[in-house]
Amino acid sequence: MAAAGWLRRAAAAAVPRLPSGLPLIPPPPPAPLAEVQSLMVPGLGAAVGPAMELMAVPKKKVSKYKKGLRNGPKALKPVPVIIRCRCCGRVKLPHFYCCSGERGNPGESSS
Repeated sequence: MAAAGWLRRAAAAAVPRLPSGLPLIPPPPPAPLAEVQSLMVPGLGAAVGPAMELMAVPKKKVSKYKKGLRNGPKALKPVPVIIRCRCCGRVKLPHFYCCSGERGNPGESSS
């Protein structure tokens, strides 16, 4: 036990101290100017320099109501289901055969 106390006192005497009794810790050496500090990003695998662009991150979650207000005008508009034939004027569904482009009354058969 006496040896451990002697060793502790010797180590404490070797550390320079301030007048207040706190140990004097030398400041770290300054970093060289030519070396640029880099940031290690785990997902990217390599060091990313200061030119890395950060993306914008929203502060709060956008509610369903606000999202609906913003995206409402982007919704698909209903397409008219019933249209008129350009030739005979009859009401028909889009992309359906009506009169094959013959003008006149479709009930009449012309020979």
